[in-house]
Amino acid sequence: MGAGAWGTAIAVVLALAGCGLISPSNEHASPLDGYRRDGRAFPLADVGPDLSGITYAPELRRFLLIQNGGARLYEYAPDLRTRTRVLQLRGGPSNDFEAVAWLGGSRIALAHELNRVVLVHLPEAPDAYELEVDPSRDDVVELVLPPPSRGNRGLEGLCFDPDGNAGGGILFALQESSPRRIFRLQRSRPGTALHVATVPLAIDEPFDAEAALEGSAEDLSGCAYDPRTGRLLIVSERSSVLLDVALDGTVVGRLRLPGVFRGGAAHYEGVALGPRAGLYLVSEPALYQRMSRAVVYRLVGP
Repeated sequence: MGAGAWGTAIAVVLALAGCGLISPSNEHASPLDGYRRDGRAFPLADVGPDLSGITYAPELRRFLLIQNGGARLYEYAPDLRTRTRVLQLRGGPSNDFEAVAWLGGSRIALAHELNRVVLVHLPEAPDAYELEVDPSRDDVVELVLPPPSRGNRGLEGLCFDPDGNAGGGILFALQESSPRRIFRLQRSRPGTALHVATVPLAIDEPFDAEAALEGSAEDLSGCAYDPRTGRLLIVSERSSVLLDVALDGTVVGRLRLPGVFRGGAAHYEGVALGPRAGLYLVSEPALYQRMSRAVVYRLVGP
């Protein structure tokens, strides 16, 4: 087919899509099947080493990235090129914060390697440079999980379902390994937000991650909740894979990730669903890779 014919065909497809005569195909069981890399990995020059997690806050139109060694939270514009603010975390048990999840508005959750999660508010002042995370403060809520069986094998990932628990929200926390565990945190009274500490916290494990993910992920290093499917997108550093996992433990889809970033071994530490359903993966020391989904159309009608 010549260039002119291809152009005509593309124009026809776009016209049919606009008229509603074709629609995106849902032939794939998992949205991951259609994702492809958008070019090379990019360095985050303004972030120091030990980049450990990422989340996207659509209401704020910014990405939040956590650095564990330096206990810093970085805020970036949606293009991930413009850094808008750096917040130094103050008052934690140590500097080993591993993950961040946006909970709505200015509220976020931060996961610590010691299997503790703190819920805090981002400061309103654009020139603020500190974020207090001391759980003894009235404006900080701490959620304590069972401790890891081994040192440096605690929480590595956080992701949030805002509609779960009748709108109160459900937070998922991933323990790296020894064993691999996925905790589900919600308030015991449906509809109650996580930060309402007067209502008891309910913690369970939706499935046995050690058994369900055996052979698929050697460790768990980050996650994102996918509102399109109600499932978890889980990234494994050691296996260099992104998994689409149902809440019964079924691995619905998988996406193999490049084992090399910019000439060095990739160390995937986090994943986020960003603008236009793009997948954003971060790797140590301070790199990110964007993936987008190709749209496949099918005819609508008898």
